[in-house]
Amino acid sequence: MRSKADFEHLLWQVLHEGIEAYKDADGWYLLISTRCSHLQKNGHCEIYDSRPAICREYNNDWCEYDAPAEEGFMLHFHSYEQLLTYCKKRFKTWGQ
Repeated sequence: MRSKADFEHLLWQVLHEGIEAYKDADGWYLLISTRCSHLQKNGHCEIYDSRPAICREYNNDWCEYDAPAEEGFMLHFHSYEQLLTYCKKRFKTWGQ
């Protein structure tokens, strides 16, 4: 993420409930703290055979819940306000 447009999009994302943004050594990510609407009570995926590509590519050998994910975070934004403050510092012309 480099451009103001990238961060404007990220700001929009963190406006939503249960969404946080973080940066680690590999790049920028969203931390989604909501339950997938297709996750069944037994933990299985209701649409497994037709699940989206991002789900197919996901490897759960390690999960954010296995250890405190925050230990690897270089930056972590819990809210729009926190991220906006960062954007204003990063881009001196933010809001102009």
